[in-house]
Amino acid sequence: MIVCLCRGVSDRQVNEAIDNGATCLGRLEQCGIGGDCGGCERTLEKMLDKAEDAGRITRCTTCACVASLASA
Repeated sequence: MIVCLCRGVSDRQVNEAIDNGATCLGRLEQCGIGGDCGGCERTLEKMLDKAEDAGRITRCTTCACVASLASA
């Protein structure tokens, strides 16, 4: 399933990025996922939450994307 329409990124690619160390929206953007229109942010957050719940990652709590979400 395509998650990020602007960049044509699938859920498999997102999970691969997460498995390779992406722990927040900012790090996913560094991998070329999201960051354009913002339409995929909720889905990306859910995918990160699911990965954390499964013990695959520990969510980043220090980067700028965390602060921007807190103010939203």
